[in-house]
Amino acid sequence: MQMKFPLLAALLGLLLATCPAYAQLDTQVELATAWKAALAKHIAGNKLLPIEGRGQAGSAKVSFVINRSGRLISRTLDAGTGSRQVDAALLAIFDRAQPFPEPPSGLTEEAFAFIVPLVFSGHHFDLVPYGLAASMPTPAFAASDAMDAWRKLVTEHVWRHRVFPPEMMGHRADTGVTFVIDRSGKLISNALVESSGLPSLDRETLAMVERSVPLPKPPAGAKDDLQRMTILMAFDGTRPMGEPGPWADEAKVKAKVNSICRGC
Repeated sequence: MQMKFPLLAALLGLLLATCPAYAQLDTQVELATAWKAALAKHIAGNKLLPIEGRGQAGSAKVSFVINRSGRLISRTLDAGTGSRQVDAALLAIFDRAQPFPEPPSGLTEEAFAFIVPLVFSGHHFDLVPYGLAASMPTPAFAASDAMDAWRKLVTEHVWRHRVFPPEMMGHRADTGVTFVIDRSGKLISNALVESSGLPSLDRETLAMVERSVPLPKPPAGAKDDLQRMTILMAFDGTRPMGEPGPWADEAKVKAKVNSICRGC
C-alpha cells in the first residue's frame, strides 16, 4: 500500500534513524557525570595538606591528565597560590591520589584531561562543588560540564542569599535543602534533606532558597523539564560571613541524593 503522506514518512524515518544516537549520547552523558563525581570524591579523599601547606588559605586551579587505567600522566598548576611551598603541596595531592577511578567502558578515549578549582585553609583543601570539568570535552563531557556549571551557578546564587539568624551568632551547624526548578528558573518545591536540629537555621535554609527566586535557568540542552538540586550548607556564626567557605559537601550530597533523583 502506498504511503499517502511521503513527507511524514520521511520525518518518521529520520526520527527512527537518529533516536539511537541521541539515546547513546544520553548514556554517555550519564557515564561522564557519574565518573566525574567519582573522580572528585577520590581527590577529596586525599584532602589533607602536607605540613608545608598548612596554616594558609587561598585558592588554586590544577589541570591533570589520566589514562584509561587511572594512572596520572601529568598535572599542572594553572592558577597558583602565590606560595611555592603550597603550590608544590597541592600538586603532590594528585601524585598521591593515583591510581584514579578508571573510566567506564562507554567512554572510549585513551586519555582524559580535567581542570579542577581548589580552595584550602588550615589543614585541608576542598574541591569547589561541581567544579571538575573536562579540558578536552567530547559531546558527552560538554553536556555534563554544562549541567555541572549550571549546578555550581545555582549553588553560588543560593549561597549569596543566606542570612545568618542573629540569635545563632557564635554557633555552627550544618543543614541540607533539596529543591526542584523548572526550565524558566521557577522554584517548584523545596524541603529539608538534613536538619540542623535548630529551628531557626532550618527555617533560614528554606527561606534562603525562596529568596533566590528566580533561579538560574538550566541549560537549553537539559534533558528533563524539572531539575532537582541538593545543597548541604555549613552555617558558621563563629567567623565573619564574608570569609570563604565550602558551599556544599559534594561527597555527602552524592551519598544522600543518588537514591532521590537522577542527575543531581
